[in-house]
Amino acid sequence: MTKTAKRVRSVICTVVSFILSLCVTGTVLCAALAATALNPSFAASVATRSAYAQHLSTELKEEFVSYGNACNIDAAFFDGVFETTVTSARINADTEQQLRDFYAGTPKTADTADLEADLFARLQAYAQERGFDLTEDVNQNLGEIAKELCELYDAYVSVFSMSYFKTVSGMLAQYRPYAWYAAAACALGFVLSAVILRLYFRKKKNYLRYFIYGFSSATLMVLIAPLAALIGGVGNRINIASASLYALATDLINGVLGALAASALIPALCTVLLAVVWRKAKRENR
Repeated sequence: MTKTAKRVRSVICTVVSFILSLCVTGTVLCAALAATALNPSFAASVATRSAYAQHLSTELKEEFVSYGNACNIDAAFFDGVFETTVTSARINADTEQQLRDFYAGTPKTADTADLEADLFARLQAYAQERGFDLTEDVNQNLGEIAKELCELYDAYVSVFSMSYFKTVSGMLAQYRPYAWYAAAACALGFVLSAVILRLYFRKKKNYLRYFIYGFSSATLMVLIAPLAALIGGVGNRINIASASLYALATDLINGVLGALAASALIPALCTVLLAVVWRKAKRENR
């Protein structure tokens, strides 16, 4: 082969190696996003691990107490409610269902029938302690109070079913599968690039070095952006007034960024393995 032909081959293989690195990067990123940001199970696990439920419980209790003051209900009444009924476990369970419905494109309000019944029973007992007879009018008023309290609970817990989230929910449900399609398309591009590189050389030591270039470049491309965002604290700079939503959003963003950065281990490990094989092939002149 002439020097000119070798130069042309080197240029072509370098370009193909770069395309290979882009395909590897696309495959890893799309798969990582599909498994994290676009996965309801991931979002639900983040909500459970974060301080979302604790903050939301505090916010709800403040609202309940404020509403109770307007109805001449002592703040102490709600201590028992939040110890046994409106617990973090219930909030987490309702939030998980809300997120799954949101990702499915069918956001719905939380089921509060049992909560309303429990609040009504507690209010009846409270009224009797205060010396009220449970007449029809009193029961009707207590029922209205229980209903209003449940609407407050629903307004906080069912935030993902609000009108401004419904458009996002529909788009998410429609386009979420495309992340895996994109990952598959990038993987196909990788295979084609690998075949081209393989056909240009007979010896393993020659084509493996282009694979190493591709995977090492992909490692840097996958790692740099999410790592820089984590170091810069991008996830903690969002402006959300609600402490509960802030906790959920920041943990979700940081969780996704962390997963993306960790996914760089895949091409990095491939680079190391290829380097080992390449050194052996070079030593044996294969």
